[in-house]
Amino acid sequence: MEQNRTPNMSNNEIPLKQKTIKGFLWGGMANGVQQVLALLFGIVLGRVLIPEDVGIVGILTIFSAVSAAFMESGFVSALTIKKDVKHADYNAVYWLCITIGATLYLLLFFAAPFIADFYEIPVLATVARVSFLNFFISSFGIAHSAYLNRNLLVRERALSTTAAVFIGGICGITTALYGLGYWSLVIQNLTYCIVASSGFFYFSSFRPTLNFNFKPIQSMLGYSSKLLITNVVINVNNNFLTSILGKFFPTATVGQFNQANKWNLMGQTFISSINNSLIQPLMTQISQKDESRQTRVFRKLLSFISFVTFPLMFGLSFASNEFIIILIGEKWLAAADYLGVIAFGGAFAVASNVFANYNLSQGRSTIYMWNIICFGLLQIALFFLLKSHSIIYLLYAYTGLQIIWLNTWYFICRQRLQYSYYFLFKDVYLFAATAMLSLYITSLWVSHIDHIYLRFIAKIAGLLGIYLFLLFISKSDILSEVISFFKEKLIERKK
Repeated sequence: MEQNRTPNMSNNEIPLKQKTIKGFLWGGMANGVQQVLALLFGIVLGRVLIPEDVGIVGILTIFSAVSAAFMESGFVSALTIKKDVKHADYNAVYWLCITIGATLYLLLFFAAPFIADFYEIPVLATVARVSFLNFFISSFGIAHSAYLNRNLLVRERALSTTAAVFIGGICGITTALYGLGYWSLVIQNLTYCIVASSGFFYFSSFRPTLNFNFKPIQSMLGYSSKLLITNVVINVNNNFLTSILGKFFPTATVGQFNQANKWNLMGQTFISSINNSLIQPLMTQISQKDESRQTRVFRKLLSFISFVTFPLMFGLSFASNEFIIILIGEKWLAAADYLGVIAFGGAFAVASNVFANYNLSQGRSTIYMWNIICFGLLQIALFFLLKSHSIIYLLYAYTGLQIIWLNTWYFICRQRLQYSYYFLFKDVYLFAATAMLSLYITSLWVSHIDHIYLRFIAKIAGLLGIYLFLLFISKSDILSEVISFFKEKLIERKK
């Protein structure tokens, strides 16, 4: 018998502040573990594989990413902000996503030879047909993922994704060591999707029934359809350069850029995934209870994210050469140059993402959609203007666009949030300027260090040390709160 409402257990009884703190702790811990695992697996795979292997799989990423966006269709976010969600809502999303996933896979299965002909790489047809299974497999976990996201079950999501990263990485490394080359990356991705979807199913209280009633979808279409378009554009934006490089440049160049972008996204994901899993449900609940709290809570979130993001990403940019050579070898030197540029812009992309998620929490999917579309069109325009030049100049232009676009997100949110430009300066640009000044001061003396390992340690330690010192002497509120938090935890542990 179909249940009228998916059980929410005692989760609603947990105070909002407690759920938020728990979410940050579990999200941060899980992301830390996942980044360490991804780092270790990335080191091994980077040393075993060659740039051409990474390039072949990288070319196909845009097709899987765009298909996954079509399959998900914005329903995770739609279910997250919906006021009253019943079993029928989850069930409709579950079967619809599987239907879309199967249809898209069949279309791409038959399109695979044409993709291979376009890039003039015959092996792409077979690789594509196997690789594209990842988004179809993921379709079985979308409704369950929405359940975990809506109910702030961050711990359960964290366990699922961490297990997926670990098992997928082990499978990837094992197959790479047996000489399977690019197939090891395909197997790693497929394993991740299987494990993650299985984990979401296990931890979610929602269970699908054979009731194919898609009527509940109608109430979500207005919001989710705009988000679908937006997610497609976002995935095109994120993967456009990798895919188009495969047409105009050698596969090895695609591999070098893909390697750099992987480490850049890994740094961004460390913070963004916590932001993505918390800010939409959190801001939605606050707006329903007390709108006057929105600005204060939003500023706390943005300040904390900026506090962590700018030294992390600027440090990655600053030490990109040493980082790449130490971890995966000198064959990836071009990737080090690319990483030095895109990691800098990645810090501002994380800050923009906070504003973007706030818009979604308020149901403003139309504004969100057009903002993303405009950003994507500008990226495409920049490529065709600069494609005759070196890739590095194109990356500088993309980075500049990311910095500028943060102001566009601010302009969109400023009235609804009652958020002044002074707040933006204090919550974002002050941390960016402090990290940049720390980087400059550190660069004055580390360049004289010849030993690559010592120079890498000096760059990171110097930047972080000076950054924290400058915030301390300027009496930064967020630093004071972080110190107080750890002091309280230390006192509790002693007791």
